[in-house]
Amino acid sequence: MDFKGLWEVIKAKTVRLYKKARKAVRKYIRRLVKHTKAGDYSILIYSVFALVAIILLIVMFANIFSLGGKKKKDFKITTTEVATPPDATEDPQIAAQKAMKQQALEIYSKNKDFLFIVDETHPLSDDYTFEHHTLNCGLDIDKRMFDDFLEMLNACNMAGYEYNIINAYIDEETQSQMYNEAVTHYVDQGLLEEEAQAQVGKSVDKPGCSEHETGLAVDLTDVEVLGEEDYKSTRGTDQWLMNNCHKYGFINRYPANKVSITGISDEQWQYRYVGREAAAFMAENNLSLEEFMQLVQ
Repeated sequence: MDFKGLWEVIKAKTVRLYKKARKAVRKYIRRLVKHTKAGDYSILIYSVFALVAIILLIVMFANIFSLGGKKKKDFKITTTEVATPPDATEDPQIAAQKAMKQQALEIYSKNKDFLFIVDETHPLSDDYTFEHHTLNCGLDIDKRMFDDFLEMLNACNMAGYEYNIINAYIDEETQSQMYNEAVTHYVDQGLLEEEAQAQVGKSVDKPGCSEHETGLAVDLTDVEVLGEEDYKSTRGTDQWLMNNCHKYGFINRYPANKVSITGISDEQWQYRYVGREAAAFMAENNLSLEEFMQLVQ
């Protein structure tokens, strides 16, 4: 193909069109000037409207071609963009306390049957009952905790320690006898009745106010310990129980570092079943049962 010849033809036609267009424009301008001088402004007005219409058409087509050639940005909000705390200005410590309280409430709602305090302020109701399970040693416990209790004892043995179950369920009559004998002991030593009761209250509960009456509490310690006077929390068995009981749903009910909260000083060998989830939560946050119940109340 002769591109040079084609270009000459196109160039010649373009020049002719340009000359014709220039001639038409000059002719239109002369006509416009003539009518304007004669006081006829209609052609001028039409010309202005036509010019505006041409400009709008040019802008419209420019936008159409622009949108077609460039993809619009997607402003869809993703999960990451909105995953911020409701109140970003909230103190981290307060936020952590709220989260801790919420977790405690969720745990409590699922384990209400095991999460309650029994003491002089919170005595057991007269209709409280549970299904008994008798251990090989002859003591009774709540049947619901038997599987976890047995697993804990087996794990204790596997770790190389031997245990002794001192006490488990105690009925109200026996508890009453224990309490009265303890009070009499202190009265015989010269204390007044009220003073004796206050002293006994540190280690022996009034009838109806002992956790042993729930079937969920056990006194558990080293095999060589036969009574309170022999107990030493530094023994290997006791250390293992304190460090591992939460894995099986138990808490050390009256630890030495919580005496100011529990009010009990001489019962570090007592373990209380609260369920695995609650026990793990209390161990992780270093909470006594009293502190846990304060959270959920």
